[in-house]
Amino acid sequence: MNMKKVLLLIAMLTVSLASINAQGNLRWGVTVGMNCSNFSITGFDSKVGFHAGVKAEVGLPQFSDGLYLDMGALLTLKGAKVDGGSAATIKFNPYYLEIPVHLGYKYAVNENFAIFGNAGPYVAIGLFGKAKIKGDLIDDIIDEYGGDDNSTNVFGDDAMKRFDFGLGLKAGVEFNQKFQISIGYDWGLIENIKDSGNKNRNLMISLGCFF
Repeated sequence: MNMKKVLLLIAMLTVSLASINAQGNLRWGVTVGMNCSNFSITGFDSKVGFHAGVKAEVGLPQFSDGLYLDMGALLTLKGAKVDGGSAATIKFNPYYLEIPVHLGYKYAVNENFAIFGNAGPYVAIGLFGKAKIKGDLIDDIIDEYGGDDNSTNVFGDDAMKRFDFGLGLKAGVEFNQKFQISIGYDWGLIENIKDSGNKNRNLMISLGCFF
C-alpha cells in the first residue's frame, strides 16, 4: 500500500465520520502514550517509544448498547535494539503513521465510570527513522578510520519495509465519559524485513481525552 492509497483511506474515513457525526453517534478525542516495542525473532531487546494522535469512537446502538467502533490516526515510534553493552548497541527507530480500526464493547458501571475492551486490525505506513549504532567499539573505529555518521535510514532497499499490517487488543477504563486509561498490544502479521520472518510487536499504555 503506497502513500496515495493511505491518504485516500484517510479521506474516506473522514467523510464517513463526518456523516456519522451528524447523527450524534461520534466522539472525537486525542491520545498519547508510551510504547514498549520489539521484534518477533530472538536476539532483539525491547525499546521505549511513544504514540500520539487523534481518535474517534462511533457508537453502534442499533446493534447493541455499549457496542462501538474505535479508530485513530497515530504517529508511533516502534522498533527494537540489540544491546551489546558499552561496546556497541544498535537501535532501530522506525516512525509510522498507524490507523487502527477496532470493534469494542463498553460497560458503564455508573454514569462516571466505565470499563471497555476492543480488538481489530491496524495498517501502518513507515514515514522516517534511523538505525543507529553507538558504543566504545564504534567510537574507536570512527576515531581510527574517520567518519562522523553512525546512523542510516531504517526504511529502504535491504532495510525495513514501509508497510505494516497487524491485529491489536486494548482494554481500559473511562472516567466522567471523557478521560480514558488503557493498555494494548499489537501483533504485526507481515514481515518488516524481507525474507527474515521478523514482525513488529508493541505494548502500549495510553491516555485519552474526548472533546
